[in-house]
Amino acid sequence: MDATELERRNAITQVAIELGIKVRGSVGECFQAEKHPAGENGLSLFFNPARNTFFCRTCPELGGGVIDLVCQAKKWDRSQAMDWLRHRVEFDQHTKRLYGGKGLKK
Repeated sequence: MDATELERRNAITQVAIELGIKVRGSVGECFQAEKHPAGENGLSLFFNPARNTFFCRTCPELGGGVIDLVCQAKKWDRSQAMDWLRHRVEFDQHTKRLYGGKGLKK
């Protein structure tokens, strides 16, 4: 699975939540909040679900797509981030095959 496909198959807000980022709607708490000026509201990450991108209004070096989010939040290289996202997609597919539709009323 190439980078474009990984970006398409991983919703940025869901990935952010799985990374432990507190998300409310399309904003979240920056994972580098310790670098922010004292007293600043922690909700400085902005997510654009339509484009699957993010940026921090305070940290100019933070931003990009889903792969960038994983790299920057986990301090991983691109290869590690892509492996993690690949596993996430494969796990979702496996889970849907096992449990898709079970327990639903017909």
